[in-house]
Amino acid sequence: MKNQSYQKHSEAIQEIIGKPPSTLLKSGTTIVLLGLLLILGLSAIIRYPDIIRTEIRINSSNSPKPVVNRISGNIVRILFPENEKVDAGQPLAWLESTADHNQVLELSKQLYELRIATNSGEPLSSVGFIPPTEGSLGELQEEFQVFYQSYLSYKAATEGGIYLRQRTYINRDLENIKTQQLHLEKRLQLYSEELKLAEEDFERYKVLAEKKVISPSEYQQKQSILISKQYPLQETRSAILSNESSYTSKIRELSDLENTIQEEKSKFIQALNSLISATEQWKSQYLLTARQQGRVSYAGIIQENQHIDQGQTVFYINPGNTDYFGEAVIPQYNMGKVRENQKVHIKLLSFPFEEYGIIKGTVGQVSSVPHQDSLFISKIILDPVPTKRPVQLRTGLKGTAEIITEDASLLMRLIRNLKLIANQN
Repeated sequence: MKNQSYQKHSEAIQEIIGKPPSTLLKSGTTIVLLGLLLILGLSAIIRYPDIIRTEIRINSSNSPKPVVNRISGNIVRILFPENEKVDAGQPLAWLESTADHNQVLELSKQLYELRIATNSGEPLSSVGFIPPTEGSLGELQEEFQVFYQSYLSYKAATEGGIYLRQRTYINRDLENIKTQQLHLEKRLQLYSEELKLAEEDFERYKVLAEKKVISPSEYQQKQSILISKQYPLQETRSAILSNESSYTSKIRELSDLENTIQEEKSKFIQALNSLISATEQWKSQYLLTARQQGRVSYAGIIQENQHIDQGQTVFYINPGNTDYFGEAVIPQYNMGKVRENQKVHIKLLSFPFEEYGIIKGTVGQVSSVPHQDSLFISKIILDPVPTKRPVQLRTGLKGTAEIITEDASLLMRLIRNLKLIANQN
């Protein structure tokens, strides 16, 4: 009885288990399909880009320029405090020298004024050159002595000196010779007319002598008069030739004098240029000068009477440029994936991206030749940083660049991997 009862219950349970409810079957299948569709939809929407991470350094097209010391020595004077605005060419500091810095700077200014006056043909006195105090030029003293001697010689030759007086005398002689030439030409004309009249008178007497109208003595007398009229004409012609020779000689003398003055000018210009070069060389050694316009920044602790070594960076000149870009280092094994115009996400070390966000950019030029250690350099063009974000770009900032080589979704990457597996099989 017990076995029959158990068998009846087992058959009922099996009937229940073996025949699930149709409603549950239908709803379960629908839920599974919806789940699969949801997963496929999300995989198509969710982006999973291919990223290359590399180091990046912020730079600018007009980055801060260092001011480097060319010789070892002590700083005797600092002319500008830190963060002060300076112009290109302005001295920032003086280094110890046997010369007086103010005297050298004033001399340099006057030398350039002399060069301008000489090139434009103006007299040297228009500059009002004042020589430096004796013994105040130190290393430049010898070059200045050579220049000053040429300066005095050229000034004497062009402004009231012996050469100028000689030129005045020669020009005066030339004027006198020209005047004398005019008188001689008028005298020659008078003598020529007088000779012509004498010849006509002689021709008449010659006809009379041939007809035996006058005696031979009268004929000879007229012939003697004709000859006497020819003599002053010949003397006048000789005087004209002598006068022309004197004029030519004076022209030659004036040309030689002008050549001498030109030689003095050439010597002066050569000495002037040599002293300007020596002055510029001195300034490059004993003056620390701004190379561009901007604000001066000290390279560490800089103070007067401090000793600095040759080649040491003393100042930086920051032009305040806002045209920043990035320099990303790309290893060779990732080089083939990087292309121009690819998007880049930059995370700076100085500004954590969790707090300040990322800086966006695009890949610009990629170097075709490795920079060093088989590394390539890519220029990253930065997008404008929003003004609301307190990120201040500066030259030299470092961080991490994420170059998005392929912005694919999860579904596309899955399909690509399945195709790759299928092709391998």
